[in-house]
Amino acid sequence: MSKDEGVIVVGVSGAGSNLQALVAADRRGELGGHVSLVFADRPCAGLDWAAGEGIPTALVPGGDDAALAAILDSVAPQAIVLAGYMRIVGPLVLGRYGGRILNTHPSLLPAFPGAHAIDDALGANVVVTGCTVHLVDAVLDGGPIVLQAPIAVRPGDDAAALRARIQAAEHRLLPRAVALLLAGAISVDDGRVRIDHALADLRIPVPRRALLSVSDKSGLIELARGLITERFELISTGGTARTLRQAGLRVTDVAAVTGLAEMLDGRVKTLHPAIHGGILADRRRAAHREALSEASIAPFELIVVNLYPFAAAAERPGISEDELIEEIDIGGPAMVRAAAKNHANVAIVTDPADYAAVLAAIRETGRLPEPLRRRLAVTAFRHTAAYDARIAAELDARLLTDLAGGRAEGTRTSSIGVVGTSSDAGVATALPARIELVLERALDLRYGENPHQAAAMYLLPGADAASGPFAVGVDVRGGKALSYNNLLDASAAAGMARDLRGPACVIVKHANPCGVAEAADPILAWEGALAGDPVSAFGGVVALTSPVDAALAERLVSIFLEVVVLPALDDAAAAILAGRPNLRLVVDPHLGIPPIVGRELRSAGGAILVTEADVEPDDPASWTQATSRRPTASELRDLDLAWRVGRHVKSNAIVLVRGGAVVGVGAGQMSRLDSARLACAKAGDRAAGAACASDAFFPFADALEVCLAAGVTAIAQPGGSQRDAEVIAAAESAGAAMVLTGRRHFRH
Repeated sequence: MSKDEGVIVVGVSGAGSNLQALVAADRRGELGGHVSLVFADRPCAGLDWAAGEGIPTALVPGGDDAALAAILDSVAPQAIVLAGYMRIVGPLVLGRYGGRILNTHPSLLPAFPGAHAIDDALGANVVVTGCTVHLVDAVLDGGPIVLQAPIAVRPGDDAAALRARIQAAEHRLLPRAVALLLAGAISVDDGRVRIDHALADLRIPVPRRALLSVSDKSGLIELARGLITERFELISTGGTARTLRQAGLRVTDVAAVTGLAEMLDGRVKTLHPAIHGGILADRRRAAHREALSEASIAPFELIVVNLYPFAAAAERPGISEDELIEEIDIGGPAMVRAAAKNHANVAIVTDPADYAAVLAAIRETGRLPEPLRRRLAVTAFRHTAAYDARIAAELDARLLTDLAGGRAEGTRTSSIGVVGTSSDAGVATALPARIELVLERALDLRYGENPHQAAAMYLLPGADAASGPFAVGVDVRGGKALSYNNLLDASAAAGMARDLRGPACVIVKHANPCGVAEAADPILAWEGALAGDPVSAFGGVVALTSPVDAALAERLVSIFLEVVVLPALDDAAAAILAGRPNLRLVVDPHLGIPPIVGRELRSAGGAILVTEADVEPDDPASWTQATSRRPTASELRDLDLAWRVGRHVKSNAIVLVRGGAVVGVGAGQMSRLDSARLACAKAGDRAAGAACASDAFFPFADALEVCLAAGVTAIAQPGGSQRDAEVIAAAESAGAAMVLTGRRHFRH
């Protein structure tokens, strides 16, 4: 013991719970002194506990005044604490040690003095009692009051329940009073205690306190044990406290710190100045330190909090809105944000992955360095931002569902706000004034569009399983890691596949479909898609709407492919495809789900553009006939497929289809005329008798004339050009059938 540290002597008569609290505070270095002797007036559990802890003990039968004075003289204590000592201190001890003797009493003195304070309070039907720490004088339970804490008497309380709450408050109050006494911060003026808070701030050791309240309990016990080794007091709530106690660790309940039990079904636990004052105090400011001392609030050094699993709750089938609301954490985010704001003084840990770094820093340097505290604060703010964004998105989506009269088929949710419904719901989606966009990194990519560019893939928290080929429930197999361009092409292929019907296949190259076919069986669909552009198909990405068997797998490995997206495959097919070691398989069971009505986000010069996704289906029955000749049944089927494919082709888009398969595509050209020339060149002789879809109107007749000259016999286009009459006349004179869809499908 340092010569500057005071000698503390403790008197007990019973179980010694206050003694244990004092020794715990001593071992954490919070008292400015050491418990050097424990005495008792009778054999008791408290005396036995002290002996078991290696603390010297003395038995003073009957509390004899002279014998006790002699024992005290032998150790020269700076503080004597009567912690449940059931004897009156005699005049000899008072004469030698007056002003240095503290007593704790289970009531708010001067109410209910004596040995039966708790029973007396219950008998008097008071609604508030408490505990008092006072200096001892010749008056029984009468000396000057140092500290007090009120405790509410609850309906139905018995003596045991009330005593437990009072003792919890005593365990907090008594060590504080001892520290004040040893610091010389207590004086008595006309019978009233005065506390010099500036002196207390200067002399009392700052306690090491950590508040732990976590939903994710991974790594919790290891962290807690490490903190206890570093002399931290652990403060905790509910399930976290139970977990720590079950592991045999000493923990202080939040209710013991606040003096109030949790209320409103647990909604209010930590929202209290005794908690938030300890988190938010800027200990660099003398005024803040003195304010804490005046309020008997100890500061926190570490806050470990992660939040109620709202996202997991939102995914539970059948969860009601009231049940979901109860999963919204209030106290947790408040503590996280408070600690993150005050990261100059407090470290906030929200991710169990950071526990090891936190413990290592404390062990190596005794504290958490500022750069680590700042990094943890940034992580914490991101944690609460993502949490709030997820809540806003879910509640927004549920509001839209309510307006639509129920969760209609085709409705999807998204983590960027209200997302809209299918056209059957009849609800127009308004883009909100603000979108909370939080992304979680899901995959590091080898590089971006080019090898010199870094890249990663991010997902919206809670992304719907049907939101793309790389969200929930997707199995990526084989080959090396997917690249940035692979992901773009596979997403395009999966999106196109959702627009196809029956057994179908799409082959994508550079985000454009170069081959598409719908057929009676999957093999015919593959062959039809491959025939669309076999040169471009080399190194392409394929999506199929039907499960893959061995026969189809044999055909897939006949050329080099980068990625195949498929809903399922059998073992024989898997073995065949595994023979291509560089082929990646994306097993996506959601390929049969219709297109999602949601929003698309794109970057543009540092800004983010948001648009409703162009996935609402078009009904050929709503198209209007522009020419005297109607499309034949087969032409109409081909027009329908060409029109569905066209919305997935980069503008300007011209798509030629014959016999249920794409035979020519003109994509991404600066003029529609060039796209028409390209599509017809790709089709060659197959353009004869083909159906043509144009994603936007023909501004002039020239592009249409190129298609007609190649043999196209039916055309679908939105109409709306100033030269519509000229364009329609060109189709009429060629004997072609033309329909106007009334809707444009640009895709930039």
